[in-house]
Amino acid sequence: MCFDFHPEDPGIYLIGTEEGHIYCCSCSGKEQILGTYRGHKGPVYKVAWNPSSTDMFLSCSADWNTLLWHRDSHTPLVTFTTATDSVHDIKWAPKSAFIYAAVHESRVEIWDLSASIPGGSRALPHPCLLLGDSSGDVGVWQLHDLAAPKTKVCSRRDLQ
Repeated sequence: MCFDFHPEDPGIYLIGTEEGHIYCCSCSGKEQILGTYRGHKGPVYKVAWNPSSTDMFLSCSADWNTLLWHRDSHTPLVTFTTATDSVHDIKWAPKSAFIYAAVHESRVEIWDLSASIPGGSRALPHPCLLLGDSSGDVGVWQLHDLAAPKTKVCSRRDLQ
């Protein structure tokens, strides 16, 4: 259903399947499947390596969940669930190891994982989001109040 090549090693890639499994694979002829990650209960729509912390990746699914994984752990580190609909897409912020966007049918959520790190609250250097829709339109959204509360593990940021 989806794939993503490792940001530093183009010979390694992730594959998300209709069965809900994720496979880490190698382009070499020796061991093609390096690991299997099980955690979703529906089709995996997107897998995305973290561009800043390259041992971490996200996956999203029809099961309403986004999962955070470490390459060496075959069970998810954290499960993010906020809606009663599928998560169709995910994207890491290009200059942050902690911020990602999750796309549902009719909304986008911005997550800041640094909320769980003491003293980690901060604002994005470029607080805007470009978002395309099914009719071909692209909107630019300015994000406000992105400093994460220190009491929450993960906080949802709505577009304003």
